[in-house]
Amino acid sequence: MRRWTRAKLVETTRLSQDTQRYTFGLSPPATKLGLETGQHIQIGFHFKDSLVFRPYTPVRPVLDKEEDGTFDLVVKTYFPDENQPGGTMSNILDCLQEGEEVEVKGPSGAIRYQGHGCFSVDDKTYTFDNVSLILGGSGVTPGYQIIARVLEDKTDKTKLRVIDANKSEDDILLKGELEQLSKEHGNQFEIVHVLSHPGDGWGGLKGHVNEDIIKKHAFEPSDRTVALLCGPPTMIQKAVLPVLQAWGYDEDKNLFGF
Repeated sequence: MRRWTRAKLVETTRLSQDTQRYTFGLSPPATKLGLETGQHIQIGFHFKDSLVFRPYTPVRPVLDKEEDGTFDLVVKTYFPDENQPGGTMSNILDCLQEGEEVEVKGPSGAIRYQGHGCFSVDDKTYTFDNVSLILGGSGVTPGYQIIARVLEDKTDKTKLRVIDANKSEDDILLKGELEQLSKEHGNQFEIVHVLSHPGDGWGGLKGHVNEDIIKKHAFEPSDRTVALLCGPPTMIQKAVLPVLQAWGYDEDKNLFGF
């Protein structure tokens, strides 16, 4: 879909107070998204005589067998308050009624997972045994695509370690799906959540992603290990990249950002 095409909202499922799962159906002649694992699409909406658009990574379809002419987005709505104007597109989606349409274009994204540890990044091919994913907020969605693709294939032995950073437990997107995959594939997939504003009952990691957390829960750098990043720019640029580079990860060799 190199040109904008329409997609109709089929169903909305509320996952939490500010997060929903949106199921869209593609309009003919489009019959499938055609995304490779790790890629994203652009979602657009005509608002006040202009087209507002943002990138989103579908959480379904992840596998070829899931292609049925529909796709799912999990989106956290950033409501306006006295401190922030709110997220334009997330609020548009939150107000969208079933049967209404958005515009879709794609796929986009330089990182594509080909299976069995093989990645295509800007048309260069790399193969790794171990994948560290350091993710924040909605940045978990491209990571989830790779996780699901690896673990669905019983012949894919790629090992995965994930550090997922959020403000509160309610902000963890795809928490149920990730926990289930961790239970089913504990020898291959490990995940830790880091909360900057945890509730009283939180028993996991607290604070912000730092050197200690990264070195304890990510794979040590090597020629057979890659680190993939997706999250808020401040977190990635100030907290994550400097640690990984000092540790021995090398951009354009085994350190990439979605």
